[in-house]
Amino acid sequence: MNVVEGYDHQPGVHCGAAALRNVTAHYGMHYTEATCFGIGGGPAFVRYEHPDEPWATFRTSPTWLERAFFERLGVPHTFREGDDFETAWAAVTGHVDEGDPAILFLDPVHLDYLPEDPDHVPPHVAVLVGYDDETVQLSDGAMASRQEVSRATLRDAWTHERFVPIENEYLVVTRARTTEDGTDAAAAGLRQAATYMLDPLQIKRDARGPGEEGLSALRSFGDSLGRWAALSEPARPVRAAHRSIDEHGEGTAFRGLYAEALAELGRRTGLTHDLADRMAGVAGEWRTVADLLGDIAEQDEPRPGALEEAGSLVADIADREEAIFATLRDELGGRVE
Repeated sequence: MNVVEGYDHQPGVHCGAAALRNVTAHYGMHYTEATCFGIGGGPAFVRYEHPDEPWATFRTSPTWLERAFFERLGVPHTFREGDDFETAWAAVTGHVDEGDPAILFLDPVHLDYLPEDPDHVPPHVAVLVGYDDETVQLSDGAMASRQEVSRATLRDAWTHERFVPIENEYLVVTRARTTEDGTDAAAAGLRQAATYMLDPLQIKRDARGPGEEGLSALRSFGDSLGRWAALSEPARPVRAAHRSIDEHGEGTAFRGLYAEALAELGRRTGLTHDLADRMAGVAGEWRTVADLLGDIAEQDEPRPGALEEAGSLVADIADREEAIFATLRDELGGRVE
């Protein structure tokens, strides 16, 4: 098997941020997963209308995080999408032959090594670090070790047509250096997260066709929870929502990781010290919602008022997040990134 020599796989909380940490470490750039997440502009709330069901689903981190990270730090890279499989395959394996890992954007449904019920909204991010004629070796931050899948499995996973269109997307570092100031990149990532959550229409980046974004989408999700009890199969949307909050077993909609980002990047950008603590408190509230939805999903019929209770908790979270992101925006200034 052809492999990227010296690449060190380490698992993480967020598949994309873990990929960024592992790839940059391969090139001698040392960023924590939380720093990668913060510079990339996480977290988010993006609500997608379900094409086949009378309810919506959502993701809790932005689809552009990996590209934004490299752009803000000025790391030369290539991002491509839309090539046919054979063209994209030849390109990424060529990069592996040159010792460069390739970040891939995938549909998790086809990755059978992931834990049960991996059907979160794509893209799921993994790093191609090896291949032969029939097999692909992936570094996936959701897993403790590297994973091997067939080339046919990769072909299936490398496209998606429902919520977020994917067609053989990949990103590769072309020169291992930063050309922008790290503190400026940190401030830009934090500023974008605040702007996005408070007023997503100001953000020009493409969230790929969602019905609603930011805090308004979060409030809409909370409002919809109470109505799910009237559905013929309420457990299905509840399970989907639980998976989105607990995407890789964190249970906090990545707000715990973002609290770490606020602590690390806040020291560089002069943020008020309590912002990270406040976000950590919100992460705890998200974990309570995830636990409640997990309990509801296991019941044949939700207990009366359980979904309304979850909706009320989400409304409280939205209020607390609004206050945190407003403070973050005010401290960093209102310039849109």
